[in-house]
Amino acid sequence: MRFISISSLCALLLVGCGEASRRDMLPRNSGNQGEVIVVAPSQVWTTSYRDAVGQAMNVIMYGLPQGELLLKRVELKEEGFNDMFHTHRNILKIEVHPKQETSVQVRHDVYARQQLFIVINLQNLEELPGVLDSRMNQILNLFHEAEIERLIGRNKDFGKQDLNDKVQEATGLEVIMQDKFQVAVEKDHFLWLRLDQTKPLGGYQHTISQGLMIYSRPYTDTADFSDTSLFAWKSRINKLYVSGPKNSYMSISDRFLQPKSNLITYQGLTAKEIRGLWRMEGYFMGGPFYSLVFYNPANGLQYMVEGYAYAPQFDKAPLIREIEAIAKSATPMSVQETNAGK
Repeated sequence: MRFISISSLCALLLVGCGEASRRDMLPRNSGNQGEVIVVAPSQVWTTSYRDAVGQAMNVIMYGLPQGELLLKRVELKEEGFNDMFHTHRNILKIEVHPKQETSVQVRHDVYARQQLFIVINLQNLEELPGVLDSRMNQILNLFHEAEIERLIGRNKDFGKQDLNDKVQEATGLEVIMQDKFQVAVEKDHFLWLRLDQTKPLGGYQHTISQGLMIYSRPYTDTADFSDTSLFAWKSRINKLYVSGPKNSYMSISDRFLQPKSNLITYQGLTAKEIRGLWRMEGYFMGGPFYSLVFYNPANGLQYMVEGYAYAPQFDKAPLIREIEAIAKSATPMSVQETNAGK
């Protein structure tokens, strides 16, 4: 006779009732943006394995003026993983069972909506350093992308549709904008939106500024995706349209940190993302930027969707992650039409 485990039976019942219905019944996730709870046996936290976990997870987000972690971790012993922590947005659990196969499992919406729950299964703790070396970059990227998706969902729920419509009309892209952004400059094939706000610190109000620029050009060949071409294009457009105080203008700041590009596939299209620093030429002002570049074969245009953050007194990682989320919500019309036809 073949026995079915309780967990397998529950899974079958959930499929029968509908996975979407199950998710709707789950509570909202908890925790701060960019935070991961790491659950592990006590032995991990009382031996050199703790250093191995820390070293693997202490990855700095590239393109910031000061070193800030891509993700911050909260260390938790296995026996302390109770109901209070179950709904956290990002959970990494290390489990050790001699009879299980060493693996990494990625699960979604286990205890809460929009929750990412990753389990590292080990036969013994001696395997942990090797798994961390080979898989941690991928794991951290999954948590980062989960944060991006949550931010896109937040913007969809709380943003203003009339602003999204304005962006689509001006650029030919469907973009899910964050609430309270406003149009700063609109030209042919160029749109600049910005959000300026203040935040208290040390008894004073300090300025925080975020911006998003969308511009396009006719695409000729793959040379248009070279770093040389993209950096020159960005510099020319920024100088022309992105002005600051005292006749200053935006430029790439590469004295202390070189901009870094990465070729990716974005919504089935060839794309490139760029991270680096910007500065205002002629004025003491700067910060991080993020750019997403892709080609839309439907209209023959190459798009650059880029944004920046300015917040001298505050961490920039959460702010530039918000910019990345807006950029990664951009959908070319051809992709929209394809999805509509499914």
